[in-house]
Amino acid sequence: MDKQSVQRFRFRFIIFIIVAIVLMSGCGENLIVQQKQIGVDNQIKQVKQIKNLSDPFLSPDKKSIVLGDLVLLNIDDDEIFEFFKEKSQLCNESNLTSESDRKKFCEDKETFKSKTNFASIVLSPDKTNIGFSIETQEQTPDNVIGIFYTLSLTNRINFLTNFYLGNKFISFSPSGTNFVYKGGCWEAMCGLFVKDSKTLAEKISLNNPEYADLRTVDAEFVRWISDNEVEYKLGAELKQVKF
Repeated sequence: MDKQSVQRFRFRFIIFIIVAIVLMSGCGENLIVQQKQIGVDNQIKQVKQIKNLSDPFLSPDKKSIVLGDLVLLNIDDDEIFEFFKEKSQLCNESNLTSESDRKKFCEDKETFKSKTNFASIVLSPDKTNIGFSIETQEQTPDNVIGIFYTLSLTNRINFLTNFYLGNKFISFSPSGTNFVYKGGCWEAMCGLFVKDSKTLAEKISLNNPEYADLRTVDAEFVRWISDNEVEYKLGAELKQVKF
């Protein structure tokens, strides 16, 4: 074999190796995704089997949401960790340099887990949707709230607010069609937001933070009158509204 043939062979062999590595890498990633999907699917099957026997609850250390012996959601779930890392502002560049242990909190899951927990959970009437509040020692008493769909294969975790003081997941409507939460807070004045439990479409907002210059008092939820009517207080004034 002449010198040019040898070079061509080596070049083709190198190309073959590179292609093989790329394909294997893709297969590996797909396998991980498939395995995760299978895990979620199996969890959903288990939830369906035991949801009528017991209610989801917080573990004693508040690091997990549990149903029977089944862990539904851990505080160090990738989506929760990524929210704090990318969207909470705790991990932006200025905070990373100003706080001595912040970098470890933002990059190391074990450190994140040790300092972060679920503050509270609220169950839908059928116990399959869970409103949650998360807090961390890195900045108290601020928190973030969201909703967790135990029977969903995709979009299982949805955050409803930023990480700030005053946020609160309040309750689901009588049938679970809608839910209400407190958010958009600024200087101890907050708004109330009612959303569709399935689509997260906003049904109505009260004391909306978009009109912060008009707000002089806090909004306080009182009760559901029906799935489409609520009672709330604005200062000392009691109000009822349909949507």
